[in-house]
Amino acid sequence: MKALLKFLWIQLKMDLREKGTLMNYYVVPLLFYILIGSVFSQPETKSTLAATMIIFAVTMGAVVGIPGPLVKMRESGTLRAFSVNGISNGMVTFVHAISAFLHVLIVSVIIFCTSPLIFKSDNPTYPVLFFFVLLLFLFTSTAIGVLIGTVARNQSFVTTFSQLVFLPSILLSGIMFNTSMLPKVLMWVGRIFPATHAMQMFKGLAFHRQTDYSSMIALLALTAIGVVAITLTYLRIRQISKGVLS
Repeated sequence: MKALLKFLWIQLKMDLREKGTLMNYYVVPLLFYILIGSVFSQPETKSTLAATMIIFAVTMGAVVGIPGPLVKMRESGTLRAFSVNGISNGMVTFVHAISAFLHVLIVSVIIFCTSPLIFKSDNPTYPVLFFFVLLLFLFTSTAIGVLIGTVARNQSFVTTFSQLVFLPSILLSGIMFNTSMLPKVLMWVGRIFPATHAMQMFKGLAFHRQTDYSSMIALLALTAIGVVAITLTYLRIRQISKGVLS
């Protein structure tokens, strides 16, 4: 356990020294939060500003920030070096995921604490449920980010695949505008992505507002996506460890 915590501490510091990782975890989400927060003026969007900006930050950090370093470690032979020294690929991936989870959680807490002060947004009706949704969404998004990183064969693939998940998550989830404005087909496409379910849960459970569909359905869907992503990641890591796939 002591070795694991030391490894995690080293990974956290390495993340902060890596410019690309720092941009994805902190700089871009917080800049987006400041810019968009100052633009949102409608009462509905203003009231749930913390939730919408947290969804952006989590999606950005997990889906865009996590996969690249994982692929880079595999391409550079770092994972193989860890294996030679008795540290499994699964452990390296786990520590990387926990490090990313903590970084994005810190940004989310910053947004939660400052949005009522800076932009006069509403506090959630049920703060405990707000953080429950945040942690579940962060878990699922982290799982997806790790899955992309373990499946992607090179940097060009991981960039393309991350954007294919990130952009629809932002545009179709309802954080920029109400999903009722979308064509019905796009509304259903949006439900493939965790961000859509997280938005419904934030509205229904934390802010006690009207939602497009049941918050319980969103909860089950978000949990299921996370479990599937974790399972597929585990199988992929086993394949890499056995040398089936490079």
